[in-house]
Amino acid sequence: MVVSPKLETAQGIVVQLEKDKKTLEDQLENMKDGLMTDAEKRRIERERKELASLRGEVSQLRKKVAELETAQKTAAKASGKAEPAEEEDTFTPADYYAASVNVEVEPGMTLVTGGWQTSKGRRTYVFLTPKKGDSPDGSAYVQISTRVANIADADLGLFQLQGMKASGNETENAGGFGEDDIKALYENLQQNPNATIMSSPSLVTASGREGVVQTIYAHQVDGELERRQLEIGVLPVVNDEGIIELNLAATINEAPTAAAAGGAVVAPAQ
Repeated sequence: MVVSPKLETAQGIVVQLEKDKKTLEDQLENMKDGLMTDAEKRRIERERKELASLRGEVSQLRKKVAELETAQKTAAKASGKAEPAEEEDTFTPADYYAASVNVEVEPGMTLVTGGWQTSKGRRTYVFLTPKKGDSPDGSAYVQISTRVANIADADLGLFQLQGMKASGNETENAGGFGEDDIKALYENLQQNPNATIMSSPSLVTASGREGVVQTIYAHQVDGELERRQLEIGVLPVVNDEGIIELNLAATINEAPTAAAAGGAVVAPAQ
């Protein structure tokens, strides 16, 4: 096959153009890469300068804070004032404590009320055990034995009293213990160093007739003994099933000066 001179020349021109095109494309790509690299470098340099500036500002702020703290301490020492200490929890006893309860007490049960915070970290409870009796004339009477106990908050769970905390100086709290449970509770009160039975007054009154008992006991508040007077007024009614309906009001007040500590007075209402 014979190729004409003109065709050979045309083929040579085409080949050269293809080479030139490739060369130009490579140069264009290299130029683009160079431009992107420069832009990236400029961005990185700009961010580095901004970071250095921020670090300088933070350093200056820290220095100013340290200088202010030093100045405050120096001023406090110069004026003779100590740095303020955390305020301690304080306890202020109430002028009186009261409980008002109206419940039915089955035979053998003991009623508990109170739960007042009468000193820091300690609470006072009143336990009442009513017992029905029959007079020679056949009428019913009720004998009520009581215990006044002061117990540390940390030990209330040992006596199942953690749910019997009065939120203020007046309460309608009422709970109950069976005969075996209250016997064990009284024994634990006597053995526990964080619990004290402060008084054990009792009263006897006829069914349907109000009875009142008062007693004086010593109570420790902030390391000092204070004399308190407990007064319990109760109206018991024995129903046909032998259940005693108790309408109870108990109060604790500052003891009268002339009263003898530890004394008790039983005073059925007229």
